[in-house]
Amino acid sequence: MDFQLTPSNKILCIGNVSVDIKAYTPEEDDTEAYRDGSIELVPGGVARGMAINMKHLGLNTAIMSVIGNDIFGDYLLHGLKKEDIDTSLLKVSKNYSTSLFSVMASPNKNASCIYSTKILREIELDEDAVSYIKNQNVKALVMDSNLSETTFESIYNLKKNNPDIFIFQNATAPDLAKKTVKYANLIDLFGCNEYEAATIIGDEAVPDLTTAKKFRDLGFKNFIITFGDRGVMVQIEDKTWIEPPYVPSQVVDTIGAGDAFASGFLMGFLNKESIKRCIHYGLACAKETLLTRQTVSPLLSRNFLESYPEVTK
Repeated sequence: MDFQLTPSNKILCIGNVSVDIKAYTPEEDDTEAYRDGSIELVPGGVARGMAINMKHLGLNTAIMSVIGNDIFGDYLLHGLKKEDIDTSLLKVSKNYSTSLFSVMASPNKNASCIYSTKILREIELDEDAVSYIKNQNVKALVMDSNLSETTFESIYNLKKNNPDIFIFQNATAPDLAKKTVKYANLIDLFGCNEYEAATIIGDEAVPDLTTAKKFRDLGFKNFIITFGDRGVMVQIEDKTWIEPPYVPSQVVDTIGAGDAFASGFLMGFLNKESIKRCIHYGLACAKETLLTRQTVSPLLSRNFLESYPEVTK
């Protein structure tokens, strides 16, 4: 990374903004068609979560995505504006409804998810976006892998012509994880979890130097792999860090924890702090996010992280 981030430098988060419909029942009996439980509407999406997390951490963020002309789109737009996120590149679709994820969970069973994200096909690097990046002093792009192949190609061509633009690429989900491997040598920092990593390398991913080498062999220079209760592995150039997690008192919800780690890490990384400290920022953000049903912890701020017990040891 060749630039020093300043308060005026925008970070543009590109990808999914969605509403997560989370249903949970404590009842284990599958013979009943109707079961008592709880249902929550939670604003979600990788791009949204990272834009808000990084805003809380003192970075200047904007969002590039598409919402529907419906109550869910209004809900997301209101929330982003309340967080003071720049929504200049948040467009309203005439063709599709807002991106939705429906998650059903119950004890001793894997959660199931049904999603509708056709609207994300309309995210594109058009003239408005190119002009915004140039005129608004955008120095970093944070992207998820929900983007179309055409949009990826356009963005990475922009990177080729503007190598000083920093790109963080999020793998997003196992079924999407391999989409950007062909751009590995253009990605400044790549982030994924152990399941996405396994899809990428075609083998079990473990927090050791063997997995790190497999990623380097694919062209990735700098990357983060989170391993849940086994911690995190970070590779920056020729150095590798493997750190245990900060274990929360309880895990309320895992959704958003990986994005929170990446946001905390980026806060330090883009400000050229030590990698060890960047990792601890990320671990603190992940721990706090595991303690809430929301995809973004309301507690996060730069001051909060700098005074976090594990970070200050």
